[in-house]
Amino acid sequence: MSERVGSFSLNEDAKSPFWFVSFIGPDGSQKRRSTKVPVAGGLFKGERLSAAQAKKRALLVGAEIVKSVCSEFEANDNRSVRDFLEEYVLRSQRRLREQSLRNMRRACDLFVLWLGKRADQPLRSVTRLDVKMFTESRCAEVRASTVSRDLGCLRTAFEDAVDSEILPRNPFRNVRVPRTAGESELKRQAFSLEELRFLIAHLPDEWSSAVRCCFETFGQRLGDILTLRWSQFDWEQRVVRFVTQKTGRTLAQPMRHAFYSWARARWEAAGCPQDALLHPHLARLSTPSQEFTNLLRAFGIGEDTLPQGGRRRRLHSKSFHSIRASAATLLQASGVAQGVAMKLVGHASEAIHEVYVKPDAELLRSAAEQLPEL
Repeated sequence: MSERVGSFSLNEDAKSPFWFVSFIGPDGSQKRRSTKVPVAGGLFKGERLSAAQAKKRALLVGAEIVKSVCSEFEANDNRSVRDFLEEYVLRSQRRLREQSLRNMRRACDLFVLWLGKRADQPLRSVTRLDVKMFTESRCAEVRASTVSRDLGCLRTAFEDAVDSEILPRNPFRNVRVPRTAGESELKRQAFSLEELRFLIAHLPDEWSSAVRCCFETFGQRLGDILTLRWSQFDWEQRVVRFVTQKTGRTLAQPMRHAFYSWARARWEAAGCPQDALLHPHLARLSTPSQEFTNLLRAFGIGEDTLPQGGRRRRLHSKSFHSIRASAATLLQASGVAQGVAMKLVGHASEAIHEVYVKPDAELLRSAAEQLPEL
């Protein structure tokens, strides 16, 4: 049974005991909602209704549902891209792990930055063409894998807008990073020891500390260094403990004497905090890797390179990840056995070497001391 009243119709459903309301939403899509009013009559919000009374009540409830949907659409229709993404990131704090949340925040910030003034326009103004242009812009700056990660985060955010009926469709859906035949990623070069010493001496304090901590923990990745906490420093065992964000591996990196003294003095100067971040400002950055690369450009360290395959992307020959290559290179140059070096750096992909080399804690510490001092 169906009855149309004004802008909506009241319907029965063989699978449900309630009246349903059907209508065309303000976005042009067909919508259907339950009124929760029983077709045959009965209790509704504490009031017992006959079948005839229930139908009349369902009409009133249906009208309220239509009005509510239209009001919500009007409010959402005017919500800006910036406001929606900021709100989405805040809501994501409860369900996303720290690294995933940082990735989401960075991707949203980058898209808002790319949009410029258009970020204050309604969310529905974002088109598929915008997404493709944003993708091309990112491909001109960073590697394909980074762009894919950013698109994945934004795709998830905009899918939430679709689920919430703010948008009829997701402009990021099925957009992929274009790959050129023959594309080869730029291999990052290692820093020389002189460059590392220069960076530690001239970078802003937190970046200087981050470079030192990265090198002294044998090239731990940027995400692990920026989220490094004082609670990870075991002063008694003289190790820095990590559970790496990328692989989930547990590491206990031996502290060399000079690094131990430097870290201990810095900790005491900070008031011996128990669980504070070493680099709180850097941990809040949306694009820390890009900021570090910009600092390298400012100091004239490394060079921009156009990779093979005709890709018109500005890549830099050195990055924060180059410190990892520097640690591995200097360990090898210092005569440290390959398997021991891999254990220190944390190269899980070379697991075959661990079959033949099983370095214990003392061997790792002895190998660590072979590195030149910064």
